[in-house]
Amino acid sequence: MKKKFRKAIYTVFTILTLANVISLTGCGKMENDGTRMDKQIQAEVSEAEKENPKVQMDTDTVQAQNDEQVQGAETDIVIRAYSDTEKGRMKELQESYQNETAKPEKMIQEVDSADDVTEGTLCYIISTGEYYLPDRELTDEELLEIIDCNFRISLNTNRKTQAEYEAEDRAKRAELEAKVKAAGGISEEKAVEIAQKAMETDLGEKAKELKLCINTYGWSSDLRVSDWSEIKEKDKGALAYSVGFNNVKEGMEIEDWLNYVCVVNAADGSILEAYTIQGLGDNTVCYEH
Repeated sequence: MKKKFRKAIYTVFTILTLANVISLTGCGKMENDGTRMDKQIQAEVSEAEKENPKVQMDTDTVQAQNDEQVQGAETDIVIRAYSDTEKGRMKELQESYQNETAKPEKMIQEVDSADDVTEGTLCYIISTGEYYLPDRELTDEELLEIIDCNFRISLNTNRKTQAEYEAEDRAKRAELEAKVKAAGGISEEKAVEIAQKAMETDLGEKAKELKLCINTYGWSSDLRVSDWSEIKEKDKGALAYSVGFNNVKEGMEIEDWLNYVCVVNAADGSILEAYTIQGLGDNTVCYEH
């Protein structure tokens, strides 16, 4: 196969295999725990940051809030930092939230300004993008409410819950699968088989080190419309399965990560593109089929 180098193309499915979905550590702000978002999600987060600069907070600001209490400008309330135990519990609850094993029972209380805060009651202050944390250890429910609120802020979701977003994802997927079936297209299983053979051809013995990526929905591919700029004009608009394989293991250095992506036309099984991503994308190799 002829190889050529090009700028890395990150699909939703591939990036979500590189790192956890998101890590949000509080004070009404978001920390990005790795480069794991596709272009659409990146655009949504960027837009959210434009509308509310407090959504994204740099490390120095996080450290400053952890080192001292911040006196509210509009009132006498104190916006305190998280305790060490709260930060540890939040990290564990964040993982459970992402794995769908823990959800808050309700959405966090929101107030317009610090003047509207009720002492002793957790709330999100809309005007400043901060949380008022009661002067006591937060409960798991309260931490989950913060995690859920951060998730919705980070994606500029107009206060949609993660469950609502997931329901939309499943509905969109079902709609695309119905279109593929109506057109007499191939199944996801067939697309994976085609991608596997292409990988073995492109990578040779190296292919044995890579495993099929399956996302949290149980899908083995990202089914989408092939409309990105690198796709040939004749293939744009076609439904396609983006199938990913990687060698990522716990404790592995990022530069040793190897991802192989094969995009298969859902109508006829032809390969629209195939490429490997080494590390976080500085070294990308494309294969012609």
